[in-house]
Amino acid sequence: MEQTPPDTDSRSYTIVDDMNEHGGMTVVDASTNSTYQLVEYDNESLRRELSSREIGDSVTLKLDRAGVRANVWRASRAEPVVLAA
Repeated sequence: MEQTPPDTDSRSYTIVDDMNEHGGMTVVDASTNSTYQLVEYDNESLRRELSSREIGDSVTLKLDRAGVRANVWRASRAEPVVLAA
């Protein structure tokens, strides 16, 4: 079954497999029980942040399809980071 994230800009996901040596990690949307394989990240900062998270942690992300043949997704930060002046 093809999985499509909801039409909202961002959603809360739970990490179920931490990041592997190839940069892939798995998250689940608990409200729909849908699983997503993250393979691309908006930037290196987000990739590093997610790699430091542990299984069971919740993260708020926006997902976009990264491929056409598989359940692979690109993660973007759900909310912009505001840096202190």
